[in-house]
Amino acid sequence: MMKKAYKYIMAIAVIMIVANCRGIYEDATELASEYKTQIPSVTLADLDAKTEKGETFTLIDVRQADDFAVQNIPGSVNIPRGVLEFQISDSTYWASQYMFPPAKDEEVIVYGADGSIGILSAVALKQIGYNKVFSLKDGFKSVNANPAGKNASPQPSGGCGG
Repeated sequence: MMKKAYKYIMAIAVIMIVANCRGIYEDATELASEYKTQIPSVTLADLDAKTEKGETFTLIDVRQADDFAVQNIPGSVNIPRGVLEFQISDSTYWASQYMFPPAKDEEVIVYGADGSIGILSAVALKQIGYNKVFSLKDGFKSVNANPAGKNASPQPSGGCGG
């Protein structure tokens, strides 16, 4: 009787582990592609239209500070991906930007270099309670599609915001 109960418990445990397993990913781009369907995105045209209409949203660049300093989307604030979850609600950080932290029910749009980091950043913000989070489709690359004057992708600084 005890052996039979043990077998059932083990079978249930294995099923639960397998059902909850998301897998192991080759890289962050592969991980982001899994979340792409769960995170709504906005295009650069959508972003321009929101700005033209005077809609209220917070635009966050999650690339490294060096990348942000070289070029960014006007009106965006820089919170590198590695500290996003900590600074998003830090009133001291936002005071330094002369802004208030976004409320959890306000629209937040995030972008990285090419879209993948933006998607993962949006996932992180959703996990800590922000419910109107969007990713800029193709990230900063959608703004600056040809940064080197040739067919080159934007080169991240090598930090976690790339």
